[in-house]
Amino acid sequence: MKIFVVVAMATLVMALALPAAWAESVASPPPTTLIRNVSIFNGTSETLITGKDVVVKGEVIETLVESGGDASAYDHVIEGKGGYLTPGLIDAHYHAFIGPSFPEVMNQPFIVSHYAAAMEVKDYLERGVTTIREMAGPAAGLQIAIDKGYIPGPRVYPSGMMITQTSGHMDFRNPNHLPKEMGGAAPLIEMMGTGYLADGADEVRKAAREQLSNGATQIKLAVTGSVTGTKDPIFVAEYTVDEIRAAVEAAADFGTYVAVHAYNPTGIRRALEAGAMTIEHGNLIDEETMKLLVEKGAFWVPQVWADEVYLKQGLKKAKVVAEGTDTAMGLAKKYGAKVVFGTDLMFDLENRKTVMQELVARKKYFSSPEILIQATGNAGALLALSGKRNPYGRLGVIEEGAMADLLIYSANPLEDVAIVAKPEDNLMLIMKGGVLQKNEL
Repeated sequence: MKIFVVVAMATLVMALALPAAWAESVASPPPTTLIRNVSIFNGTSETLITGKDVVVKGEVIETLVESGGDASAYDHVIEGKGGYLTPGLIDAHYHAFIGPSFPEVMNQPFIVSHYAAAMEVKDYLERGVTTIREMAGPAAGLQIAIDKGYIPGPRVYPSGMMITQTSGHMDFRNPNHLPKEMGGAAPLIEMMGTGYLADGADEVRKAAREQLSNGATQIKLAVTGSVTGTKDPIFVAEYTVDEIRAAVEAAADFGTYVAVHAYNPTGIRRALEAGAMTIEHGNLIDEETMKLLVEKGAFWVPQVWADEVYLKQGLKKAKVVAEGTDTAMGLAKKYGAKVVFGTDLMFDLENRKTVMQELVARKKYFSSPEILIQATGNAGALLALSGKRNPYGRLGVIEEGAMADLLIYSANPLEDVAIVAKPEDNLMLIMKGGVLQKNEL
């Protein structure tokens, strides 16, 4: 009996003690880090902030404080050594799963492309890209793997499969392929999780819902011809306003938006009229359509370097696109379009190593500060369009409450953005969500 009482009393004491210990561990505040002796590019201003230090608490930026204060109150102190602190870079148009050549992607086990993606996102994070918006591919799994810490890489905003019409951008079927409606197998592009063929408003709506069901943070449609497609000349307009609007409504029901692959003015106008919020590529846009884009508050995600690469590779349709770029960029400057950094370089792992040259190629049209804003503040504002589907906090800025995705460069990138394109020489520190990924200070 005495043994029973002793055991019971001990159990009771432990039971009473556990909630207190548990509450104490839960209440433990996240660690704080002070980053000092840096000049700050905040992602939205072309002027550096000086005389301020940055306080990181857990995974977010807690505040900016006056420089020179007592550092003893912080758990960690990072000495910036006079470097230049910027937000992490955001690539708003990336394709993680189509880095290898097109024949390789289509004719080898899909898992090979997944391994290539894992290799490349690690490399991309090491270049200072802390977030990507994946614009066609099975990236929801990649996002989970990175968020769980299974592999290193940037944050991922997955679009799922790009939705396309029959004979559209993602229709790569062999002429002998029997359509699904006639009893044929699903197209290979669907089986690999990159493209989805849908015709008519009802099919497009269902296709959009399928992507949302599988974790998409936004929906991607192809609404004009493409450079890399096999059945769609650049001048082709794809999808009607009603079809595009069906996707927009499905996305809106989930609190998010539609992005569209589009080059020519007809497709761009249809998409804007239907409520799409980002125009991908858009190199052949005309003046009236650019004005409409700005009026609608939409974002423009063009490419310069990728088109130059495709032109050198002999892709015939790239020539038409490249010829429109000068005019399109001039219109963007004239009307103050919200331009965003996106690379879209595909189908060649060696060429993908040059992806940061997109920053340098834009110097023909924009100043270095403008380009950095495109890759940080503007891109972060675009990602925020995903609203209730946004899996992360505010990105692309150094402000109170924003995610602590931060870089330190040894030279001033506002003087020349080419500094950012050479991370192996200039990038000293990478922090993602308050966690150091690299520190060579």
